[in-house]
Amino acid sequence: MPLYIQLQDMIIKKIEDKEYLPGELIPSERKMAELYGVNRMTVKRTIHALVEKGYLYRIQGSGTYVAKSERVKVNMGFVNEMINAGITAMLKDVGMTVTNHVLGKGDVEAGRFICAKLGLAFDEPVYGLHRVRQTGDKAIAVEYTYVPKKFFQDMDEIDFKNVSLYDYMEARSHTPRHFVQNLIVVEAAEKEANLLGVKEGSAIFLMEYIGADISYNIVEFTESYMNPENIDFQYMVVNADEN
Repeated sequence: MPLYIQLQDMIIKKIEDKEYLPGELIPSERKMAELYGVNRMTVKRTIHALVEKGYLYRIQGSGTYVAKSERVKVNMGFVNEMINAGITAMLKDVGMTVTNHVLGKGDVEAGRFICAKLGLAFDEPVYGLHRVRQTGDKAIAVEYTYVPKKFFQDMDEIDFKNVSLYDYMEARSHTPRHFVQNLIVVEAAEKEANLLGVKEGSAIFLMEYIGADISYNIVEFTESYMNPENIDFQYMVVNADEN
């Protein structure tokens, strides 16, 4: 790996570990070169790249500073039962507010794939809700959600720009309580790339999850495309000997 890429990673880690704090003046290029044992041209190239990426900013005649992060990082832990896996709930847990831009909603011709995911017969009606989930002006996810219409007959009457889907589902006594999740890394298609603000073909997360209510009725199948810059996934590994 090129030296300047290695140096970028080291500086980014110091920023993320709070060794370099937002608004803090970082060492000069000369001191950086001495500290990391590289030449000043490597340091200059590294600093330039980190300024372009928004990690640092320069003040003429003063130096280079750590940028105040505008990025939103959401910790997406894998959940099993009795936990609201929705992005709205996760953002609320860290004191953030989610807003919704509804791309479309209505009855859909679901096809065998989605019907199978929902545990429905091929001819059973399915309702679709497609949204962009945001906090501030940052797109967190593009979500395509499908639900059995038999449980949610009045979805067309709900303004999902302002109403949480899970709050609505709770009001209809079919809150998702049990989840199966599947995380995939995929290439961003043109539509999702534009909505997430990433380059077409770049790597993004696709989280597929199925939610069942307290009685194990499947009430949701969602495909959620997420910008990896805004998402941290955490895993808990349990030693088999402890089970």
